[in-house]
Amino acid sequence: MYPERARALRSGNRKRNHRHGLSIIFLIFTISACIPAGETLQPTPFTPDRTIAPEIPSVDRESGVVPSAPEGDCGGQGSTERYSLESKMLNGMLYYTVYFPPCYARENPDGYPVLYLLHGQNFTDAMWLDLGAAAAADELITNGDAAPFLMVMPYEEYFFRGADDNKFPDALTAELIPEVEDSFNGCGERACRALGGISRGAAWAMRIGLQEWDLFASIGAHSLPTFRGDIDRLPEWLDAIPYGEEPRIWLDTGRFDPEVKAAYRFAHVFDAKGIPHEWHLKNGRHNEAYWSKNMESYLRWYAAGWE
Repeated sequence: MYPERARALRSGNRKRNHRHGLSIIFLIFTISACIPAGETLQPTPFTPDRTIAPEIPSVDRESGVVPSAPEGDCGGQGSTERYSLESKMLNGMLYYTVYFPPCYARENPDGYPVLYLLHGQNFTDAMWLDLGAAAAADELITNGDAAPFLMVMPYEEYFFRGADDNKFPDALTAELIPEVEDSFNGCGERACRALGGISRGAAWAMRIGLQEWDLFASIGAHSLPTFRGDIDRLPEWLDAIPYGEEPRIWLDTGRFDPEVKAAYRFAHVFDAKGIPHEWHLKNGRHNEAYWSKNMESYLRWYAAGWE
């Protein structure tokens, strides 16, 4: 290249880089101006590549009584219904979807085991159904590989709020669980309850399940990120669980998940504390394809805890 032309190109590049730098600075100041004074952005777990699912029509409860649960037939397919609970903890409505197994009978004297499933950030209570949870449960139950069980999927409406001082766990344990057991014939024993979550829901499952260990016999965390400070609190949570009362624990994540290190750190603490758990590092990423592919193994593991 001729020297004169090279000098001209370098000069033009410097001018363009200078203009580009000024644009970035202007953009940063513009974004900063949109944040209220004294407020910091709350880091949140990894956001899957998905927008919010369409809203499922809700069932009103003007009388404060849950409508009668649908009696299932034995055609090998369960059913789902969406309900709403007036939550004092949340100061508003808590929406949740219930999966009823094939041949569901509200008067079953034994009651049904209940699997509480928490969705990821940017999703709704439809997430688990969209990933094939109902179809997988139908197959396990009709094939005799699992006892009939309920799945309850609450909707965390304000999923961008920080975890600390969040009332969602209280609404789950103090309001939703009693509602399900009173209204849908859920078994009221710890041995009959399991808690699981995907992504942000996995972080909630670990935080809620390990602190409320006496409520849940099994805790599953799928593609686990962590809320701020939870890795430091984990040893304390585990030390508070009496020896021999530890819940069954499952951790899994994809090899190419951006949060794989967070899941590893949790698993290492369980190892250091001698807490029995299952750790699964699978091929995949932090996305719906990964969760859908592993759905049947998730539900099979939860159901095995009720045997």
